[in-house]
Amino acid sequence: MFGFFLLSILFRNPILRGAGNYLVAEDNAEHTEACFVLGGNSFERGSQAIKLSGIYPEQKFVATGGNYPLQIQAFDTTMYEAELTKHFMVKRGVAADKIETLTGSTSTQEESDEILAYCKQHGFKKVSVLSSAFHLRRVRWVFHDKFNDAGIQVLFLAAPDRTFNANNWWKDEEGLITCNNEYIKLMYYLVKY
Repeated sequence: MFGFFLLSILFRNPILRGAGNYLVAEDNAEHTEACFVLGGNSFERGSQAIKLSGIYPEQKFVATGGNYPLQIQAFDTTMYEAELTKHFMVKRGVAADKIETLTGSTSTQEESDEILAYCKQHGFKKVSVLSSAFHLRRVRWVFHDKFNDAGIQVLFLAAPDRTFNANNWWKDEEGLITCNNEYIKLMYYLVKY
């Protein structure tokens, strides 16, 4: 038992780094029929979508998210996460006609259902889904089987976190919260879905 404890202390950095790396289940980016920017962090995910639009100028984007970010209400307005992401992307130079919004979902599970219906409606066979890096393992779990069953290939793309370094997330409070929350959500999604 003491040996296990000692090894855990000696190899804590690689172990913790591995725990973070497991969450980042990312694919290589390429042009797809649509890139779905999941609701949540409009700044980070929108920034990555803007970067992708520079690499793939013809890429179509669909921002999702039916929640109202509480911070935006401080400006005496309500705007869905999807609308906030689109607003940010347009303000940073992405053509408005390249971005649609879907506002009927408030969780990753609901987003996967809404996006699947959208893909079927438009006859898409290959799409990408963009979320925060540490969310991708759970996003992959939620999307993979149902999209695979529908014959739709999904690439999972990561928006890097701007508040902590993914390679040493345990050294930052935001990194600790994000990683711990994501493992709890993984367990919750495993039991619930």
